[in-house]
Amino acid sequence: MTQIEQLRDAIAASAVLTDPQVGDGFVFGKAHLSAANADVNVNVDPELEDEVDINGDVLIAAIAHILGMPTEAWRRIIDGIAEEIEDAVGDQEVIEKTDLRDDLSICSVVIFADAILLSFAAPKQFPDSWIRAQLGVALEVEGVSVDEKDGIETVEFDTLENLLDHLT
Repeated sequence: MTQIEQLRDAIAASAVLTDPQVGDGFVFGKAHLSAANADVNVNVDPELEDEVDINGDVLIAAIAHILGMPTEAWRRIIDGIAEEIEDAVGDQEVIEKTDLRDDLSICSVVIFADAILLSFAAPKQFPDSWIRAQLGVALEVEGVSVDEKDGIETVEFDTLENLLDHLT
């Protein structure tokens, strides 16, 4: 049995994901993210290309940590994402007046040993894009990006110029 199959079996035994499967070097399944009251796709990437032994316990703990977080922690994440994007936009005129916090809808979670990546739809403010947020192990927002849904362009919001370039 391969390492990835062993990870799948450990995840199945832990019951953190529904019907975990193996595909393209990661384990995936569905789960309920209680704090967001949403069912999400969860991908667990053990980063096999790094040629290290998989620590299934760490990955399972990370899955349980994000899925079981308190609602207050989820609100801090949503606020952090919205604030990063709002800071990047600055005083620029926006067409859509819906608060981004109300527009964000969690779609998927990717678990790494040392980080978590969340993907959101924001159909009113970013209808053609995914909002992606990278979280550290303490569930703090470490970075936010907007990726076009067709996957061609990724724009990081390191500066206001980056965001304005993306919008124009």
